[in-house]
Amino acid sequence: MSSAQGSEGASSVTRLGRILLVDDQAQNRDMLGRRLERRGYDVVLRETAIGIEDAIAELDIELVLLDWMMPERSGLDALHGIRQRFDAEHVPVIVVTALDDGDIVSKALEGGANDYITKPIDLRVLTARVKAQLDRRQAVLELDAIRASLERTVQERTQDLLSANETLSAEIGEREAAEARAQSLARHDPLTGLANRRHFLEELDRRIALVGVEENAFALMFVDLDRFKPINDVHGHAIGDQLLQVIGTRLIGCIRDDSFAARLGGDEFAVLLEGPGGREGVASAARRILHELSAPILVNGLKLTVGASIGIALCPEDGRDAADLLQRGDAAMLRAKEDRGAFKFFDSSIDEELKSKAALETELRSAIPNGDIVPYFQPVVHCDTGALAGFEVLARWPHKERGMISPADFIPVAEDAGLVDAMFWALLARACTKALDAPGDFILAVNISPSQVRDQWFPEKVLRTLRETGFPAQRLEIEVTESAMIGDVARAKSSLMSLKNQGVRIALDDFGTGYSSLFLLRELPIDKLKIDRSFVARITTDRENATIVGALVGLGKALGLKVTAEGVEDEETAAALRAMGCELAQGYLYGHATEFPQYNVAPIRAVG
Repeated sequence: MSSAQGSEGASSVTRLGRILLVDDQAQNRDMLGRRLERRGYDVVLRETAIGIEDAIAELDIELVLLDWMMPERSGLDALHGIRQRFDAEHVPVIVVTALDDGDIVSKALEGGANDYITKPIDLRVLTARVKAQLDRRQAVLELDAIRASLERTVQERTQDLLSANETLSAEIGEREAAEARAQSLARHDPLTGLANRRHFLEELDRRIALVGVEENAFALMFVDLDRFKPINDVHGHAIGDQLLQVIGTRLIGCIRDDSFAARLGGDEFAVLLEGPGGREGVASAARRILHELSAPILVNGLKLTVGASIGIALCPEDGRDAADLLQRGDAAMLRAKEDRGAFKFFDSSIDEELKSKAALETELRSAIPNGDIVPYFQPVVHCDTGALAGFEVLARWPHKERGMISPADFIPVAEDAGLVDAMFWALLARACTKALDAPGDFILAVNISPSQVRDQWFPEKVLRTLRETGFPAQRLEIEVTESAMIGDVARAKSSLMSLKNQGVRIALDDFGTGYSSLFLLRELPIDKLKIDRSFVARITTDRENATIVGALVGLGKALGLKVTAEGVEDEETAAALRAMGCELAQGYLYGHATEFPQYNVAPIRAVG
């Protein structure tokens, strides 16, 4: 196995292909490199993507495994550099990412990646995808050789064309067959056999060009699976790939021959549906697809149920431009996801929502660096005494013209635009500074996003902020949800343990609404459980909710964890929590979030 510094020597074993593996994590890089070597591949290791274009040329690299998230040079920038010098047919690139995120997958594929795989890597899936790409590359090389050979043959046989005609015809047929095979590989998804994103966009442009003045010439459907990610996380990528193959087969089986189906990437599919029958005909087709995809699927003895949501844009009614139709179909799909298992046509309300979000995003891009997004502080108190325990930091946007903008409006926009990280660090620094100016040594709790859990530099960034502001690590509490850690528990454990070792406390937020995994409580360095407000709000009126909250409080106490109940709005609920032995609480009963950390509620008198 080779590295950036040199080679351990040539092997006598026949090699299946030479792979350049680029990953800044030494443990991941070395382990994966050894395993690929044992399967017969010649592996060259690089810890950085800087200069890999030259390495590909100098070392005769046949395939690149490229990590997406790297500190010195990102996977996207490296991918662009590779595609400027090498085409996708001769140097295939498989992107490796820890984020099973549709936007990242789309950027990778649009940037020239041939395929992708998510971490943690299932080696069987990886080797199958590596083999498929190398086989495709070999087919292209054979086609190149055939073309070159044919050109030489034509030149040599020009003088004897009649006698060579039969042989030449056979060679032309062979070339055409090889070219057809290569074209098919280049335009189809190797997993499902459906058209890939490139082929889909070509077909969309072709159908738009044929549209006349009639209404509803065709419909564009975005089909997004509803429960694929949890299945993929729990059962692994091999099961997930088989599931996607069945989904592709079912999708083809429930559309007409004149329609066109494609897999755009991940668990996202698309259908171009010819429009006889108008909106009702399209709606009928959407209902048929939803019915087929919601039926249970048997994979390796597992009975799995996925389901889907569909967004629909009509051409020419909703646009005659591919970009417009794609944007509007995707927006309708996001609206359908709110109901799960539904289909939605694009309409004017969605258009207004898109414009509103676009305007909000534009303002956010200047509001964050200008410090317009500010921290507010909601008190967390001891249930038994009412004494202050700390504050949770909440993002607020007091807009100069529109008044206070709800975080429910601007935080999803920030997430979609990739602005959450910048907003978090600005809020954390300001919150720490304000907390230092307030009396008392209270705890300051902040929520982090899934992408931050997966960021290997996150602990270092937190500690740097604490050093710059002078805020003690022992007074900071990081709140993270279970769903943010599922799929890469090892990375989350490493990141959170680094913070824990420096004195930062860790809380598991919204416990009871996700996996409620005892495995996570055992594996991760958790100090506190936070019970979601959806359970707490009804403990005095719903016996089942009261039982659940009581069980969660007992679980926390048994594990030596502090427990906080969220959403406490009345004294009756507070009394019920005290009776259960819940230690901490927050909610409007104790105070709304305010611009400065302050708590003026009188302590509760002990009941004799």
